[in-house]
Order: sequence, then structure tokens, then C-alpha cells
Amino acid sequence: MKMNKFSTKLPVLLASVAILGAVIAGCGTSSSNSDPEELGFQDRGRQLFNANCGTCHVLAQAASTGTQGPNLDDAFAAARLAGVDDDTIKGIVRAQVHRPQVVNGNYPGVTMPANLLEGNDLEDVAAYVAAVAGVPGIEPPKAPGEGAGAQIYANNGCGSCHTLAAAQSAGTLGPNLDEVLPKMSKAEIHEAIVNPGAKVENGYPNAMPSDYASKISEEQLNQLIEFLMTSAAADANG
Repeated sequence: MKMNKFSTKLPVLLASVAILGAVIAGCGTSSSNSDPEELGFQDRGRQLFNANCGTCHVLAQAASTGTQGPNLDDAFAAARLAGVDDDTIKGIVRAQVHRPQVVNGNYPGVTMPANLLEGNDLEDVAAYVAAVAGVPGIEPPKAPGEGAGAQIYANNGCGSCHTLAAAQSAGTLGPNLDEVLPKMSKAEIHEAIVNPGAKVENGYPNAMPSDYASKISEEQLNQLIEFLMTSAAADANG
């Protein structure tokens, strides 16, 4: 669900809420079809979501933090509370990917490209979102990797944009951390996280959030940097 460029998200969010309201009014209810607790980091739908959708959408179980598109937990929470089943939510997701809501002409940059995913990829992502979006209290699965920094990496959606083998992440919007981190000092990694616009890697957009200094405590930031340095170094030497 990656957008073509960054812009205001309000029209898309309002359109999504309207669609949900119409669906809720005309559908039946049932219990959830899937247990979200069973969906780990290696779940195919989760991996595809992070690679294609997480850069634009918030989804707690995916630890994605994109803000260009609607927050999917917020968008589907009311529907789930009303008893809308997973199959119905899956159908909404599938329909939105096939034919994204047309956005007000004043905001062409926030329109989601049609058919961003197709076939089995779309089915897996739709089923994944249907299982986890808007589930009360849902959290990301326990992260792979050693130490507290691994969970900090996962919880802040780093894997949505970056590849890091130790974290089992395969994002491509940002640089491959296994390749770039072994060349960087601790101070350079710190600067890249808290002030990402200061130096942008060639060939990549300046799309990394600039608020990690306020979102992550200094203790957590140091834990994250330690995880990044030891993990990338181990990969490079392996």
C-alpha cells in the first residue's frame, strides 16, 4: 500500500472510514478466523505488508510507523468492535488494493497505486491485515536477534524500510544495514537515527522519520545502536 509521494493523509482516512461504515451496516458478524498471536516475524503476509505497505501505514502487529496513509488499527478498530469478521475485513483490504479510493483532486499525491499487490501476495497481505488490524492490545511478536535492542528495532518499524539479516527484516526503502553499518562508527549511527536528513545515502529517498530522538529514550537508543553494530558486524564477518 505504498503511496507515490508523501502528502496529507486526511482525505484517504475519511474515505476509508466511510467505506467501513457502509460495510458494517450491511454485513453479518462472527468471531475472528485467525489467532494473531500465532503470526510471527516470518509470517509471509507480515513480511509482504512491511515491504509494500508499512512505509505508509501504521499497524501495531507489524511494528510499522508510516503516516502517509490511514492508521489501519484505527480504521478497523470500530469495525472489529462491531463484530465484523475477518473475511469481511479481508474483502475490504482486497478491494482497496484493487481499486484504491479516489482522492480529492487537491491531494493527488496521496492516492495509493492500483494493484500494488496481486495474486497470492495480495491474498496473504489481506488475510494478515484482517487477522491483526484493530485487535485491542495487540503488539509485535517477539523480535529475533540478541538483546533489548532487537525489540526496539522491531517495535519502531525499522524493518519496514531496512534489510538486516539478524532482525529477519527485508525492507528496501532505506539502505541495507548489513552493507552500510560495518562502515559506520557509533557516532555516525547515532546521527543517522536522530538526524536522518543530515546525510542521505545515495539512491535512497529522505524518508526516515526525524522524531526518533523524542520517541526513543537515550538508554533505548544506545541499546538499539549496540544491536545494530554487533548484528551488522557479525553478518559482515560471517
